[in-house]
Amino acid sequence: MVNNAGICPLVPLDTEGWIERWDEVMAVNLRAVGILCREAVLYFRKRGAGGRIVNIASRAAYRGDTEEYLCYAASKGGVVSLSKSIARDFGKDDIKCFVIAPGWVKTDMAKEALEQYGEAALLEGIALKRLTEPTDISPMVTFLLSGLADHVTGATIDVNAASYVH
Repeated sequence: MVNNAGICPLVPLDTEGWIERWDEVMAVNLRAVGILCREAVLYFRKRGAGGRIVNIASRAAYRGDTEEYLCYAASKGGVVSLSKSIARDFGKDDIKCFVIAPGWVKTDMAKEALEQYGEAALLEGIALKRLTEPTDISPMVTFLLSGLADHVTGATIDVNAASYVH
């Protein structure tokens, strides 16, 4: 299973309805991932053949982010913790769980930030000459699901053009 859905609205602290926006981001980025992971683990255990989960988090889970993305970073930190817990507790059931932590990816979700700041501003924070594309992430997802990397269960793979290195 791959959990790749998410939202990343610009939400400064003084935004009207900030709490509602926080709840919306947590519902999509963390609660839904938790529910889907639960269902996957229950299914994998029931069939007795194990399985693999890849959760897409963000570099923001590790480095934090700016005021506008506070709720986004917090939600992705939760995804990382959830993933590590699944890896640790269900490994003996042959269930592996991995995290991919992208930086800015040139998708519809990044559209608001690209319009607000411009692509040049986002490029300043990375080590490569172009923003990450979905096709830069998909080979890693495929590899993690292949069974060739099972002993990195619980790990986070950074796919962020060296915008955050830990």
